[in-house]
Amino acid sequence: MKKNFCVVMIFICSLFFINGEIFADNILLTQFDEPYGYAQMEANLESLGHTVDIVDGTTDGNIAAALNTGEYDQVFLWDLAWKGYISAGDVGAISTFFSDHSSLVVDSRSYAYYYQPDNASEIALLQNIATEFAARGGGVWVGTDHDPYWTYNSNPFLASIGVETVTGIYSTPVNDYDPNSVLLDGVNVNELWAGGASVGAAPLGIQPNGMDMRFHFGYSDGQYGAVPYITASFGDYITDDEDPDDHYNDTPPVPEPATMLLLGTGLAGLAGFRRKFKK
Repeated sequence: MKKNFCVVMIFICSLFFINGEIFADNILLTQFDEPYGYAQMEANLESLGHTVDIVDGTTDGNIAAALNTGEYDQVFLWDLAWKGYISAGDVGAISTFFSDHSSLVVDSRSYAYYYQPDNASEIALLQNIATEFAARGGGVWVGTDHDPYWTYNSNPFLASIGVETVTGIYSTPVNDYDPNSVLLDGVNVNELWAGGASVGAAPLGIQPNGMDMRFHFGYSDGQYGAVPYITASFGDYITDDEDPDDHYNDTPPVPEPATMLLLGTGLAGLAGFRRKFKK
């Protein structure tokens, strides 16, 4: 009896070890202007067994040089910046990386990892993204905010790979999410930062490059349709309960009224940058 128990325990431990090895990825996390949030993101990803390197994206060529080592399985392109730093060479390097690791998540309310990096649901979302990438051959997470002031480093990459860019300024509170989303497993959606905040619309539906960016989290109603804050593509993978022909979860996004855009633009200058990142 004791021998059988030991055999079972060894088998279980070996499975855990194998899974730990399979899903232990090397992740490149870009750093731009702000120093906050990176250490927490690194710790939360490494708690799953991943290795995270924070690479200074403000110096031309740093990202490309790191990716050219061939050591990375995932890129977290966190556009926490109020101006463009990323060079054509760096964009090209991430695009080349993406051609071999073609899962993509776009999170237009990613400044949550600045505002509430220790929130349990934000941590679960971040870890779920890394887990899905690891299970599907790697990928790129694009973390950004509203356009144009917080997309200078992310939108050039999206355009380069044939994906629509993050657009607009939306302050509509979240009222819609995919209950079958693998990214929201263990996540209390009511805790995710975005409600009432000015964020952009993530790319949605069939893209110019043929990818299907699916709705995971955001806002929708009869007037504006679907305004996604988190969308993703994992190749041909969809959950068992999803309709493979329902890309939008509603209808394509429609910009907010001009008055809202003007208001958002007025708040997004340099002074707005300081207010936005005031601790």
